[in-house]
Amino acid sequence: MSNLSPEAQAQLEERRGTEGHALLWIQAKNRETGAPEALGLWSGDDHQEFLIGGEIRTYYGAGNVIDVPPIIAKPGFVVRNLRIKLPPLTDEVKTLLHAYEPRLAAVQIHSCPMDIDTGAPLGEPVRMFKGFLNQAPQEIAAKGGTGFTELVLVSAGRRLTFGLPLKRSSAELQRRNPLDRGREYSDVAGEWSIRWG
Repeated sequence: MSNLSPEAQAQLEERRGTEGHALLWIQAKNRETGAPEALGLWSGDDHQEFLIGGEIRTYYGAGNVIDVPPIIAKPGFVVRNLRIKLPPLTDEVKTLLHAYEPRLAAVQIHSCPMDIDTGAPLGEPVRMFKGFLNQAPQEIAAKGGTGFTELVLVSAGRRLTFGLPLKRSSAELQRRNPLDRGREYSDVAGEWSIRWG
């Protein structure tokens, strides 16, 4: 169970209801510079700053159009998938998909309970998910319809499925057996053009 701040716990105990928001934080490489850059989106209406882990992060408001399903936390090494829908035409989503390299970008999702009366955050947001962005397909709508961008996220357990490239390189195979030339051209074979017929 997540550790809630005393303020959030007090609001829950009053049983007046509560308002919670989802905060999506993505850290990806800039396509032009290669430097890591971060982008935050949240389910509120306007841009807001949140203190997370001693760092002040700016999140851009995506309103009710950001669709984050319930996150179920389980122990173990199972790679979990999570699908989040975003509006495709906002400037922030365009920046994420076109200015940044989204594939395998680090992703965090936090939950932030808000004060029902003032709308202010009740303590520090609680991290609910940590993983990577696996795919970002766009659904283009027909005329008069609404399109969306779907982010397919995988949990951090995905790192355990990556193979060791050292065991697959041609140099490593030849170090173990000098006659092994099975992967000699594997890094350039995909660029060869072959005539058929």
